[in-house]
Amino acid sequence: MTWHGNNRGIALLMTLAFITLAMSLAVEANRQSRVAIASTDAVQNRLLAGQMAAAGVHGAMAILIQDRTDSEPDHLKETWADPERLAEVMAAVAFEDGRLEVRITDEMARIQVNALVDFPQSRQFNPEQQQIMERLIDAIQKDSDAQSDLSATDVVNAIKDWLDRGDDDAITGLNGAESDYYETLDPPYRSRNGPMAHIGELARIKGVTPVLLEGSPAAPGLSACLTVYGAPRAASGEFSFSGRINLNTVSLPVLTAVLPPEYRDFAEAIIQYRDEAEAVVLESQTWYREIPGAAGLEMNPDVITLATDVFHIRATAVSGDIRREVSAVVERQAAAEGKGWTCRILAWEMS
Repeated sequence: MTWHGNNRGIALLMTLAFITLAMSLAVEANRQSRVAIASTDAVQNRLLAGQMAAAGVHGAMAILIQDRTDSEPDHLKETWADPERLAEVMAAVAFEDGRLEVRITDEMARIQVNALVDFPQSRQFNPEQQQIMERLIDAIQKDSDAQSDLSATDVVNAIKDWLDRGDDDAITGLNGAESDYYETLDPPYRSRNGPMAHIGELARIKGVTPVLLEGSPAAPGLSACLTVYGAPRAASGEFSFSGRINLNTVSLPVLTAVLPPEYRDFAEAIIQYRDEAEAVVLESQTWYREIPGAAGLEMNPDVITLATDVFHIRATAVSGDIRREVSAVVERQAAAEGKGWTCRILAWEMS
């Protein structure tokens, strides 16, 4: 899906036209299935709900492309991030049967777990990311009372050993874990020795308990704070993870881990200021210094950003009493020859 053009009004109409087309195709496909297949209402509703959800993802991609055409900074005051405004855009398409809900979230509001290691070399820690990860895990362990025999440092060492490659015989620290450890388990398995492909892999790593991964009523877990995405692959086939986190969309637990220890108590004030500020304020790389007492706060530009190109889209459709959901991760990128923008699907799961 590609977009180019400068006129906002025309672009918005084209976006709506795209969504209308996608939804119409879904409805028409369902109509044809009714004619071609003698099936129960449940099967028909399942087909329609699945097609609606898929079309909802493509509609969300059109909105993200339009957003990038309009401006570069990404924040929570934009249409893609506002559930009410997003619902208004989607409501422009009427359904004969069923209803659709779409949510878009910023994957770069999370810590890039694969940035913990210096890919593509993948032998050493990225020091900034190591500190951020240790602070996050330490906070989760304390807030959720996540029972573990390992300290935050030990868990981070084990995650590093799971990712690094070329030294499968050397553990990090005293409680790291390479394949020799995992091969003693029942059933045995080997460490990844490369970037994680799914955040659920954390459950296989030494020291990552269910509460640490999934969280508790008192605190979110690693699955809510980390992402495996964020590595643009070069033409050479090499890749690296920037580790940059979008300050305009980051959550409180992640921001608390990102801030230097002496400014950790400012996390709530920064979030509040961001949520109340005018959108134009959030285009400044140092807008957080406007908060009383934070004038001296220095945030590493290698760690924070104000823009992102990786998003998670969740489209839920209901037809009759059947509910289907598509969960997709997409990446915005420049189209061929620099003509506008396009969205590439990185992950797609329908349930």
